Amino acid sequence: MAATTLKIACIQLACGADKKANIKSAAEKIKEAAAGGAELVILPECFNSPYGAKYFPEYAESVVDGQSETAEMLSRAANENRIFLIGGSFPEREGDKLYNSCYAFNRDGDMVARHRKMHLFDIDIPGKITFKESETLSPGDHPTVFDLTEHGGPAARIGLGICYDIRFPELSMLYRHMGCNMLVFPGAFNMVTGPAHWDLLARGRAVDTQSFTVLCSPARNAGADYVAWGHSLVCDPWGEIKGQLDEKEGILRAEVDLTQVFERRTNMPTWIQRRSDVYKLESPFLKK
Repeated sequence: MAATTLKIACIQLACGADKKANIKSAAEKIKEAAAGGAELVILPECFNSPYGAKYFPEYAESVVDGQSETAEMLSRAANENRIFLIGGSFPEREGDKLYNSCYAFNRDGDMVARHRKMHLFDIDIPGKITFKESETLSPGDHPTVFDLTEHGGPAARIGLGICYDIRFPELSMLYRHMGCNMLVFPGAFNMVTGPAHWDLLARGRAVDTQSFTVLCSPARNAGADYVAWGHSLVCDPWGEIKGQLDEKEGILRAEVDLTQVFERRTNMPTWIQRRSDVYKLESPFLKK
């Protein structure tokens, strides 16, 4: 029977312009997290590069063609440290398209899941921030589930998203339909959206789906073109934040009791109280 507790570590990494230094730092922090007892380690969005549309083409790697030093490090780190690893995200090239991609690995270092950011971050808040990922990136086209029990791990079935994906509740609800009890979003909110919505969205998606929700951010670099909010967190199915960092580099450690999901869903059975005669979620990824 699969274990019902899971030790998580979110690495809030300081990311700069030196790709090799970023990769080396991530590997060192993964080792540190594993040495502290973590079973699942999570990296932030765009951990091997600065975050910005102008940087994506330069830093992109072709995982499909086996030309990815970042993916190679992630696989090696998962295997050497005997952990499950959600490798944040990094720019990925396939053919003539670029993606913001997250790869997940089992304890043997096998690449077992890939999520490409589905909702691209295109916003224009006058006087505050304008950003358009679609200038260089293409969107992913499917949800991604990483089930630890399929690889001999604890009873965590994880729905993966990247940053802006969290703003679309339909995706999180789709993951609930697909049997997930945890949602993980590597993300890099900024100094406008972070203080306004980072905690709010984490708690909202946790309550919507009655699942654990984990957000992992890069550390804040005030001198970067794009300044990340930080504040990586773990939220329980009741919407309570169980652990959170500040803006600086660090490792957030949390042990979650997955039986809380069953308890909350039993005590407040909103899932079976939904009015499917009035509304319903449709997706080609749901079994008929």
